[in-house]
Amino acid sequence: MKRGLRSLLPALLVSLALGLGFGCTNQNVQLNDARVPSEQRAKNQTLAATGVNVTSSRMMSTTAPIVTTAPSQSSRRYSTTDPRDDGCFVGISLSGGGSRSANFSAACMFQLQRLGVLQRVDYISSVSGGSLTGAYYCLFADDQWNPDTVERKLTHSFASDVIIQALLPWNWFALAFTDYDRSDMLASSFTQNLFRRNGRALTFSDLRPDRPRLLINATDLQSTRPFVFCDESFDELNSDLSRFPISYAVAASAAVPVVLHQVTLRDYSTIYRQYRHLVDGGINDNLGINTLVETFEAQSASAIQAGLPDPYPNGAVIIAVDARTQFDAHLDDKGDIGVFAGVAADASLTTTALLNRVSSATLAELIVRYSPDEVTARDLRKQIDVLNSEGFIRMRDRLGHHVTVVHLPLSRVGELSNLPSKSFFQRLNDIATYFNITEIEAASLYTAADLLMKEKYETRLKEVAAELNGYRDASQAGSAGGAR
Repeated sequence: MKRGLRSLLPALLVSLALGLGFGCTNQNVQLNDARVPSEQRAKNQTLAATGVNVTSSRMMSTTAPIVTTAPSQSSRRYSTTDPRDDGCFVGISLSGGGSRSANFSAACMFQLQRLGVLQRVDYISSVSGGSLTGAYYCLFADDQWNPDTVERKLTHSFASDVIIQALLPWNWFALAFTDYDRSDMLASSFTQNLFRRNGRALTFSDLRPDRPRLLINATDLQSTRPFVFCDESFDELNSDLSRFPISYAVAASAAVPVVLHQVTLRDYSTIYRQYRHLVDGGINDNLGINTLVETFEAQSASAIQAGLPDPYPNGAVIIAVDARTQFDAHLDDKGDIGVFAGVAADASLTTTALLNRVSSATLAELIVRYSPDEVTARDLRKQIDVLNSEGFIRMRDRLGHHVTVVHLPLSRVGELSNLPSKSFFQRLNDIATYFNITEIEAASLYTAADLLMKEKYETRLKEVAAELNGYRDASQAGSAGGAR
C-alpha cells in the first residue's frame, strides 16, 4: 500500500505544480506600469477593436480616431484590393449554443461565402459556441477554412475533455487547492484542438488582417454588463490584449454560471489588486448583435461629432446566425429519464429557455432602439413581425442610414418544404446546448443551413452581395478618379 502511494506521489506533485503554475487567478498581463499617467499610456492595437468607448453598459461615441474598414498596410500583404472597402458596415453575429452553434455558424458562413457575402464582412461578434467558429475563421487562412477541416475540428468532444480531466485523481489536488478550475480545462481543450500553431497558444496578436475584426462577448459577473474582448476594454484594464490567449476569451464567452467557473481578469489600471470576473455572454445578448449595432452607431456618431465624413455612407448590413432550438425531442419517448439524464435535461432546458428569451428580446430591442423617433408604435410592431416571420427587413436608423437586418435561425428549418425526412427537424432539436456533438449531428446542421439558405434567403442575399459589389466598385472608381 505504502509502495503504491509512493509511486503516485511524483504524479501528484507534478499535478499540483501544474495547477500552481498554470491555474493562476488571471491569464492577462500588464500593458503599462501603473505609475504611468493614463494619458501617457500605450494603447492596444490588435484587430479586435470597436473604435468606441466601452466604459458604460452601452458604447458611447468619442472623438478618438475612428476605426474604419479601409485596408491597412498589413492587409495589403494578402491582397491588392480589399473587398471590404465599400463604405458599408457589414457585420455577422454568431449566437451561443455550444457545439450546435459552432457547427451551424460554420455551415451558415460557408453558405454566405458561396454567395459572396462573407468576403465583405467587417466585424464578427460572437457568443459562446459561436466564438469557436468566429475565432477560428479570424485566425486561419483559407487553406484551413474549408468544410472538411472545420467540421472535423468543431466536432471534437470538448466537454468530454473537461469531464475526463476533472475525474483524474491527480487533478483533484489542483482543483481543490489552486485556482485551476473547469474553465481552465475547457480553455486548455480549445487551445490543444483549435487555437494552437507550432506548439504555441494563439493570442489576439495572431488575428489575421485579411479577416474581419473579432469581438468576443462575455458578461461582467459583478456589474452584469456586457464585456467585449477588444482593445478598448483592455485599455481600461491597462492590460495587453495582444498576449491574451484566444481560448480563454472563448471560454469566458461560454462560461455558463454553475456549470463552468468564471474567467478572471486582473485590473492593472490601479496599484491595488482588483479583478473582473466574466461569465457567459449570452446572459445579456445570446445573438451578439448588440455589439455590432452599437459599434456601427457609435462610429457614425463619433464621425459627426468630430466633423469627419461618415465612415458608412452606404449604411449597414447586419446578419444574425441564431442556433437556438425549440424543444428536446429526446424526452417524449422516455418514462423515467434517470438522475444524470434529468440533471442534463434540466440544465439544457434552463439554458435553452433563457437564451431563447434573450434572443427574441434582443431582436425586438434592436428595432425599437435604433429606429428614428418619428416611427410609430404600429410601424415598429410591423417591422418586428416582418423580421420574425421573414427573417429579413430593410429599415432606416436614427442617422438616416439604410440598414438591412438578416436573421438566420435554426428554428425556421421546421418551416421548409423539402426536408430530407419527417423527423429531420426533430433531430435538430435533439442536439443539446453542450460542447459535445456527433459527426451525424454536425452533418445535419450543415444540411439544415444549405436548405434554409436556398429556400428562404438566397435570392435576397444575392441582392445584398450585388449591392455591396456596387458600393465597392463605386468606391474604387472614385479613388481612381481622385488619384488622377
